Amino acid sequence: MEFLMNKSQRINDMLIFLNKKRQFNLKDIMNRYHISKSTALRDIASLETLGIPIYSDLGRNGSYKILSNDLLSPIIFSIDEISALYFSMLTLENYNMCPFDIDLQKLKEKFENSISEQQLSKITKIEKILQPEVRKTINNSQLRIILDILLHRQEEFFPIKYEQQSLQVQFIKLFSHKGDWYVEVINKNTSQKEELSCQSIDFSQ
Repeated sequence: MEFLMNKSQRINDMLIFLNKKRQFNLKDIMNRYHISKSTALRDIASLETLGIPIYSDLGRNGSYKILSNDLLSPIIFSIDEISALYFSMLTLENYNMCPFDIDLQKLKEKFENSISEQQLSKITKIEKILQPEVRKTINNSQLRIILDILLHRQEEFFPIKYEQQSLQVQFIKLFSHKGDWYVEVINKNTSQKEELSCQSIDFSQ
């Protein structure tokens, strides 16, 4: 790193740095953060305390491995970052449909239970003074199906019915505008890109 960090900054950066790794050496940590071996060992112990599944391989190079874990590593956010994330979550509440299978109220409770009282006090004030208003959509129009296609089968063309028309389309990206969800597609018949309203798409044909 180009500048020295205090311990909390360093631990937070380590969580991000090691998140995609499955193996690292003690020297990787020492060189990246310009710290001594003893400090690096204490930082690794701190990561283990946070629940990061790390175990060491005996050897001269101080090799470590991170066990496979589907849970995201805990990340330390600043109060402004927490406020921004919370505000984004409040915005989701204005949509009747969401491409993710989540209970927003439970998500909100988990978020609030994972932060300090001081942080909770600030975002509670933010919730009172910042109230995003988005025009709500009427029904859930196959968002989960569209998201699954975009994630796993984006190269394929799919038959759909759209406003009484039968089309063959390739899905490109999903986006929202003023509370409505849209998807960009390539129309196989015209080879042109089009933007379709998700709630008007019918996969049942």
